[in-house]
Amino acid sequence: MDRISTGIVGLDGVLQGGFPDGTTILIVGRPGSGKTILAHQIMFNNASPEHKAIYLTTLSEPQVKVMRFQQGFSFFDRTKFERSVFYRDLGSVLRKQGPAQALVLIDKLLREHQPRLIIIDTLKTIAEMIPSLTEFREFLLDLSLRLATWGCTALLLGEYCEEEVELRSESAIADGILYLSGTEERSLQKRYLRILKMRGTDFVGGENFFQITASGVRVFPRINSLSAQKLFDQSLDALPERLATGLPGLDEMMGGGIPRGTTTLISGSSGTGKTLLALHFALAGLESGESAVYVTFEENPRQILAGARCLGLDLERHLKVGRLQMLYVSPMELDVDINVYQIQQLVHEHKATRLVIDSISAFEIGMSDKVKYTDYIWALTDYFKARGVSVLLTHEMHNVEKVFELTKHGISYVADNLILLRYLEEGLDLKRYLRVVKMRASSHATMLRELLIGPGGLSLGESPNLQG
Repeated sequence: MDRISTGIVGLDGVLQGGFPDGTTILIVGRPGSGKTILAHQIMFNNASPEHKAIYLTTLSEPQVKVMRFQQGFSFFDRTKFERSVFYRDLGSVLRKQGPAQALVLIDKLLREHQPRLIIIDTLKTIAEMIPSLTEFREFLLDLSLRLATWGCTALLLGEYCEEEVELRSESAIADGILYLSGTEERSLQKRYLRILKMRGTDFVGGENFFQITASGVRVFPRINSLSAQKLFDQSLDALPERLATGLPGLDEMMGGGIPRGTTTLISGSSGTGKTLLALHFALAGLESGESAVYVTFEENPRQILAGARCLGLDLERHLKVGRLQMLYVSPMELDVDINVYQIQQLVHEHKATRLVIDSISAFEIGMSDKVKYTDYIWALTDYFKARGVSVLLTHEMHNVEKVFELTKHGISYVADNLILLRYLEEGLDLKRYLRVVKMRASSHATMLRELLIGPGGLSLGESPNLQG
């Protein structure tokens, strides 16, 4: 099936390449959800002398007003007016001459311009101008017949909430339905796009976050867990290779290291060495020729690199040659929907095989919906594990007495490997200790080992003397 690209990379990804050519797509949502902006962006991205586009306005907004508000976006190209983009007023014909003459106008425009794309903004206004439900349905059937005859892709905009969509006559003639919605989180508006229907083609289901920026709509596709499962199924027979953690003593405790393509969670109180252990893991991969992505939400890269340098860990030379990529996002600016997408892009672009997120506690704080937070961590780790990327997560643990409750909201169950860092008092001294709590389908040592910080970074010492 031929596709018509939206020109929006993320949306084309959700649509598996774009809209099927020649289909009728209903774009619905409450007022202010971004329908008109999205339709204009798709139109300007596609319009050319060979592929013309027609934009039909109704009484919802005057034509001049619609055009003026779109001029602030970078996709707007005034050189395309009356060459490949044609604005026409359908509302005045409907109001003065009725639906039959409106169809005559549409027929005339289709014959004259033979467009590849036609947009009607909005269909709800037409429904309100045709009081008879039977007459409106006949109008829709006649409209769909004309569009199908010309093989023209149509975007029909409608101001409906999700509950109304199923009851509308427009939904029956539409080959696809895109629903735009929004929520309020504190002072920040969150926008989501969801495909409710798309005949004859696959698509990525579920909510996909989007932003309205100076360049128009930008879509951040949700992680596709189904494609990840397919990759899992293809790699079940292979025994995972063991990866060095950067601490020979820890490798020995873990039976040779961390199995490749697994998720490791390091949980501990503040100051127990979580970040240092994560840096050792990243550096071990870099020294063996792998690429790594290090995501930090608490310390900026300059602080992290300076601290590592003081302990003899040279990460900067790997950063300079592009083998190490660092992404820093302040917790005040954290937007999980965007950051998950950014992490995916970084890992893919640089073919990274090791990913560190320091720490997922920032994710937890940044999301008011804790069920969604859990889903994000599950999807994120599954996505990368299926692609053979080894993921290491750090998490700040406040109640060190509850060893089997290393994280809240069930996140510890996501990890294949669990490492607990903690303090123990020995006389007047306070020492750091490490324990491998869990390794899925792998034997490992479970005793406590002292975690030492010295000129060469971290190393493991003896087990504590707990007698007496």
